[in-house]
Amino acid sequence: MFELLKQIVSFDPSGLLGSGLQYIQLHFGTPGLIAAIILGLSIAALIVSKLLKIAFNILRYVVIPSMVVTFIATNFLPYSFVDVLPAAVALFAVALIVKG
Repeated sequence: MFELLKQIVSFDPSGLLGSGLQYIQLHFGTPGLIAAIILGLSIAALIVSKLLKIAFNILRYVVIPSMVVTFIATNFLPYSFVDVLPAAVALFAVALIVKG
């Protein structure tokens, strides 16, 4: 595990990550280092999950409905697809913001 950690730290050009891990190792020992790694991984997983949720919500509530509405509107209105699409995207983006 520590070899993998050393490889990860070697990619940091500033050396901040390595010095931070050395500080934690020096003051809190191996259990503190393991706790810091678990904390960092859990925070990273939380951020990734929130970003995926945002991306999925944008796809589900903005992209797909605006494409469908634009396709339907081009059949009934004398406007082209590229003229209706920005208005539909804006409409559904506002709806997503209001939805929360």
